Amino acid sequence: MAKRIAEKELTDRNWDQEDEAEEVGTFSVASEEVLKNRAIKKAKRRNVGFESDSGGAFKGFKGLFVPSGGGGFSGFGSGAGGKPLEGLSNGNSVTGAPPFSSARAAAETKAAFGGDEEENDEPPKVVVTEVKEEDAFYSKKCKLFYKKDNEFKEKGVGTLHLKPTANQKTQLLVRADTNLGNILLNVLVPPNMPCARTGKNNVLIVCVPNPPVDEKNATIPVTMLIRVKTSEDADELHNILLEKKDV
Repeated sequence: MAKRIAEKELTDRNWDQEDEAEEVGTFSVASEEVLKNRAIKKAKRRNVGFESDSGGAFKGFKGLFVPSGGGGFSGFGSGAGGKPLEGLSNGNSVTGAPPFSSARAAAETKAAFGGDEEENDEPPKVVVTEVKEEDAFYSKKCKLFYKKDNEFKEKGVGTLHLKPTANQKTQLLVRADTNLGNILLNVLVPPNMPCARTGKNNVLIVCVPNPPVDEKNATIPVTMLIRVKTSEDADELHNILLEKKDV
């Protein structure tokens, strides 16, 4: 059917003008005599019948065929050297079909990342390299406390070393059990230094701590408590301090 052409040309001068109203036509039914003279054609479907009898819409579909050479699908319908698939199912009964590579890859990935293994919540162990004092004649693991406001507060955990000095004195040095070996206490053992056993495995001394525990009162003596592992260790340390301070 030919396209309807424009009855009025649209320009920049008449674009805003309203079109003239057209008369509405009237619809009338043709008479029977006129209809008899007209050629009326009716459309009719070919091969009309039930789909169950003729195969339905998939009548021309002959099935899937796999080439005998083991390649991929060559197409639909009958092919030379091919066999139709006997049937398809969502289980494991499909014959001749290789396992999906994606499922195998997913299983390998899960095994590689240890998906079935329980996560290890243990933190990694830190290896501490102890700073050695080669000239020390006595070394012992200890925990150091200082007294403040009538109670003992922890200074740190480390190793106590007793070292000789050039003026025949004894140096008491406590290094922290860290890779840096921070100094917790570094004092000389003078003759007038108070020293006593207390508790099961503790030794008390009174000294001016270095480094100071209180920057505002750095020159005031502080009571320090040295705790060792056993009572025998405490007795040994106490006897050595008494011996060296009398020198």
